[in-house]
Amino acid sequence: MGADHTVPVPDEGQLVDQVDERRFAYSAQSHGRPVKKVRRKRGRRRSRLVRSNTYQGGMVNWFKVGVAVLALVFTLAAGGLIWLQVTPEGQLIKARMGRKANAQAYWSLGTDLLDQGYVRRAIDTYIKAEETEPERADLDDKLLLLAEAYEADSQMGQAEATYKRIYEQLSPEKPEAYRLAIAIMLEQNRLLEAVNLMQKAFEKTGDEGFFNQRSQLVPLPPKASLAAGRHMYSKNVEFISTQDYEIRYTLGEGELPETGTLYTGPITLNEGTYNFRAVAISNELISDEMSIRYTITLPTPLAPKTNMESKTYDRQIRVSLRIVDEEDKDVTLFYTIDGTKPNLDSPRYVGEPILIPPGRSYLRAIALNRYGKISAEMFVEYKVNRPFKNYFRSEKDPFGDFRLMATTREQFQSKAGQPLSEETIQDDAVEGTITSAKYSWGEARFVQGEQGDLLYHLDTSLPSMKGPRGTAVGMAIKDVTDKFRDMGQLPNDRGDRGIYYDLVEGYARYKVASDDPGTGTLEYVYVGSPEGNTTILNYRIEDGRVTGILMRYLNRRQSMVE
Repeated sequence: MGADHTVPVPDEGQLVDQVDERRFAYSAQSHGRPVKKVRRKRGRRRSRLVRSNTYQGGMVNWFKVGVAVLALVFTLAAGGLIWLQVTPEGQLIKARMGRKANAQAYWSLGTDLLDQGYVRRAIDTYIKAEETEPERADLDDKLLLLAEAYEADSQMGQAEATYKRIYEQLSPEKPEAYRLAIAIMLEQNRLLEAVNLMQKAFEKTGDEGFFNQRSQLVPLPPKASLAAGRHMYSKNVEFISTQDYEIRYTLGEGELPETGTLYTGPITLNEGTYNFRAVAISNELISDEMSIRYTITLPTPLAPKTNMESKTYDRQIRVSLRIVDEEDKDVTLFYTIDGTKPNLDSPRYVGEPILIPPGRSYLRAIALNRYGKISAEMFVEYKVNRPFKNYFRSEKDPFGDFRLMATTREQFQSKAGQPLSEETIQDDAVEGTITSAKYSWGEARFVQGEQGDLLYHLDTSLPSMKGPRGTAVGMAIKDVTDKFRDMGQLPNDRGDRGIYYDLVEGYARYKVASDDPGTGTLEYVYVGSPEGNTTILNYRIEDGRVTGILMRYLNRRQSMVE
């Protein structure tokens, strides 16, 4: 056989290098650039190039293509459902389709419908949105949309109710709902409700716009002509409405204007404290309250003075009183020398000197000015060393032959005779069984005791029956007072007269019973008994004379009078 001419087969690396060299040479020539050989390292595999130079044809697998298409469609459908469910745009599409969506989608759809003029559909959609999420944080803002839709549909009552729900329940601190509700009220001429809501809105939100708006509608508060504070002497105050509106005022705590008094003219302020509240009224609109306080102080006169010093005298003296403040001539003086505290019922000093009686006595006086103010009391003690008669005392002054709580019933009847009638009665003057014996001249009462029935009450109109110290029916009142201690005090303006007053002994006085100063009761009261009881001696006076005498025992100490 001939020589074996075996063609050497280049290995894979050589083949790749040859191909690369050819491709590089072609590329360089095609671009007019010199060809540069690039030598690659051997041993690197270029399987991609090998595969690219190897063509293999085949059949299309349509089953696989179908599966891929179905998978793609399923993926797209699932993605679409997820998009509808989780995105705002998707939820809005569901809401438009009438499918169940979230609350935000309904709120957005409602706004779109409202913008397009479908007002009723917008209202229904807004209501559905709230029902879907009734507790959302921004519900107050969303309900403003619902109220706006109500207004667009002329449902003003529903709109106002929605605004009220916002500012009363959801957001009382936000001004918008107040403002829109006020606009409805003003449009309907409900001024009183509007200004009241303005006041509430200002208090809740602090927005001064409400205050300014209200100030332009309500009347201005009244003004007072007298500055508040303390004032000396009586004053007059006037209340003024600069807009000439009606004014009502009160000094109490009641509601204005309901409990107020209609102001008609100046008010006189005498001494005291006044807390006025007043409002101006224009139809149904009421101003803010004016509140003002006054304290009126009237001058108090100084206590009177005497012209005689306090000391002991050997003769009776006459004492004059004088006013300390010579500039104020409109002052009246009242005094006592019977021992009682002076007051406006005491004798009035008219300028005549006061005769000081024998013994120890006290001249007490006060001053009264034209404002009704009373001074402090002047108190001056005098002592005159001259004889005087004693106070009335039961143990030293029996009723003729009879002594109270000592004369028995038998002893009394042996001298006074048998009564016309007798009966058992009740009397809180004493304790025990009481018998009343009636006579033509009066009455005697007896209380049962250990010594028998004792006389404790004797009332007579019989002139022949002598009273204490020889007094009797028919005597003039002065003849009676001359028998006992008399401080010589003059009567007061009514005719009453204090005779004496002593804390230990008791008191005596004459009290007018009617407009006639000659008719009344002359009374002596003795409280100085060691046993703590009281004896009362009364003379009934008519036309200046005694018409009856009553002497009465009490088993208790009667309270002293001043």
